[in-house]
Amino acid sequence: MRPGPAVLMVCDYSLGYLGGAQTAFLRQAEALASEGVPVVVLAPDADELTIEGVITVAPPRRGTIPVLDLPLLGRARDLEPLVAATARRHDVGAIVVHSEFALAAAAITVGRQLGIPVLHTVHTFFWRAPAVLAPFAPLVSRVHTALTGIRGGDRYTGSHALNNALRTMTLRIAQRADIVLSPSRHQAEALRTAGAGRVEAFSNVAQPLQVAEPHSAGPLRLLWVARFAPEKRVEVALDAMRAVIARLGDGRVHLDVAGGTHRPVPGVTFHGPVPGERVAELMDAADAALITSLGFDNQPMVALEAFAHGRPVIVSDPVLATEFGDAAIGTPAPDAEGLADLILRLETDRSLLDTPRAGALAYARERVASAHVARLQELIASV
Repeated sequence: MRPGPAVLMVCDYSLGYLGGAQTAFLRQAEALASEGVPVVVLAPDADELTIEGVITVAPPRRGTIPVLDLPLLGRARDLEPLVAATARRHDVGAIVVHSEFALAAAAITVGRQLGIPVLHTVHTFFWRAPAVLAPFAPLVSRVHTALTGIRGGDRYTGSHALNNALRTMTLRIAQRADIVLSPSRHQAEALRTAGAGRVEAFSNVAQPLQVAEPHSAGPLRLLWVARFAPEKRVEVALDAMRAVIARLGDGRVHLDVAGGTHRPVPGVTFHGPVPGERVAELMDAADAALITSLGFDNQPMVALEAFAHGRPVIVSDPVLATEFGDAAIGTPAPDAEGLADLILRLETDRSLLDTPRAGALAYARERVASAHVARLQELIASV
């Protein structure tokens, strides 16, 4: 691909913490650069990145917003001069934002002023907070308005007050972009229904294929990788393992958990926080990855990682099972009992993994860097 105008990638989140959104953001930057597209990353801690072919700009930090652990960069109107200067200096031809706060709002305003297409990648429209915190909804709305300067737009009303406030933040940023990018089809439909405008289902980038041979002997090995947050429901996986071990005894099924602290659960090894290369090793050692969230996830990055290693995912959420097609195996029920039933069937008949394994590879091949960048450039050109 011949070099052309640069793509400016913008994120309000600290790149020093690699959550799902940050991982997707950095993989997209790497993919664009690998395909010869000039890339400029504008984000907190961007100056700590060392990605070949990527120019980095880090706005000054003024602190951190408590609870959200969100870098405080100031108000959008104060950030607009930095965004505009960056866009002009590097011949930016498109802006892709990956967040919903002040820096994203500033980038959208500058894009509109300079006639540069702006695409907004939504990593989750399914914000979820405990209902007991609903009284804080007005405060969340006021803080978002103060940071972004956005006072008008539709409101989300499908949940309790705090969830509505959080989802309204995403919706109001999305309504100002030229195109909204959703890594999953089911989230794309939710955004359209809420009034987000032009929404395109557009997957995150799958890493290069690193396919390990399937295991023909030994215990059925499973891997759970995610943030230790309530919405990820690690307890469902642990309770399922307790039921499986009670039925089969130790040694026939094993679960590796990346993250968290050790606790005595039969058949489970807790590895604590691990670097990316260790996750890859655990993925190669596994027969499948577990995703136990329900009604929360958009396109978990662990699924793309599993697929790139030729490993299917076992999912508790029936919507994700549909989203991933043949690459996913859905549990008969979204609880621990349903997961345990499926694990017992897989332990008895490993051939049930053959078709999902092939589906995982097919899913990953369609989302590698070259395919991702080609489709992104088509979307940019369509604005």
